[in-house]
Amino acid sequence: MKVIICRLLPVVFILGLLNVVAVAATPPRTVATRTPTVSYRNQVLTEDVTWRGEVLVEGGVTIAPQSTLTIDPGTVVRFRPAEGSEGGGASLLVRGRILANGSMERPILFTSTFEGASAGDWDGIVLLATEKKNLLEHCRVEGAVTGCQVLFSSLTLKHVRFTACRIGAEVKDSSVVIIGGGASECTTGMVLKGSEIDLREAAFNGNRRGVVTAGTSLFLSGSTFAGNGEAGLVADDCRLRISGCSFAGNGVGLRLTSCEGGIAASRIEKNTGDGLSLDRSRLKVSGNDISRNGRAGLRVADGGSVAWGNSFSANGEYDLSNDGSDDFTALGNWWGGVPATGVGKRIFGGHQDGSRGKVRYSPYLSESATTGL
Repeated sequence: MKVIICRLLPVVFILGLLNVVAVAATPPRTVATRTPTVSYRNQVLTEDVTWRGEVLVEGGVTIAPQSTLTIDPGTVVRFRPAEGSEGGGASLLVRGRILANGSMERPILFTSTFEGASAGDWDGIVLLATEKKNLLEHCRVEGAVTGCQVLFSSLTLKHVRFTACRIGAEVKDSSVVIIGGGASECTTGMVLKGSEIDLREAAFNGNRRGVVTAGTSLFLSGSTFAGNGEAGLVADDCRLRISGCSFAGNGVGLRLTSCEGGIAASRIEKNTGDGLSLDRSRLKVSGNDISRNGRAGLRVADGGSVAWGNSFSANGEYDLSNDGSDDFTALGNWWGGVPATGVGKRIFGGHQDGSRGKVRYSPYLSESATTGL
């Protein structure tokens, strides 16, 4: 027994030393020392108020249903938990109305009291059961658990950027218009559930997942999804209209399950996995450039969707893979200019594996359908 203990002691000592070194190697975070223009601590604001300059929120601030919070351009709102209070972090709860009117030259910043905010420093902005004309324009929200949570409310986001949050924005049972802005360096850029969403000209870059949506009507146009490690867009049971978007350099470009609608005039390229994956969906896939994806350009699990007028080229495994038992229709597409005898080799289905449905791909186009897209 003594021998065993003697042998274990050096191991225990080394592990303890490594732990001390690891803790010592983590530098203390710097707290912003700016003097706030005004500060609040666990308050309910029952009258209209305007914020400008430096604002400090300790704990929670609630905008009462009859009140409007106006935030002037260039304002910095910092959040920190209130010492000695229960309930966790710091947040802004809007039951009335919020008008955050930033400008391109003087955006509004929502952040924590630390220099260089990290995800989870504060809870975030919450809109709860407010159908008023709420607006966030030219704002940046950083370091929150959920940058902006919208519940049973209406909101317009214009050029609002969410960075370094666990979830950039979460929308449930609400109507939201999003123009510009987007999310980066978040676990998930946006989560959309049971809502009506008009999302235009936004950018989702460098997140784990760009947008995750379920049970939602989503109109998505002119937006870019790049460098999202797991997937650009994940949708389940949604009505989708996607046009003029780019899904490039993600894990999977788009993974759509039980969806209906259409995907048109978009670039789906250079994703490390599949470019577009469809399962139990009824979608019109037309006029897209689907190229240079690591696995299949288009992967389908059934015959509910139809693809035509697309340009497929140089995808890693196959340009189109039919993984289901239904036949799939993909007439009138361009297959990268390979010789006629080679087109069938770029498509996997019942012709190679009798357990899978066939792919109808002839007649096909002799030149790219998406030049200049």
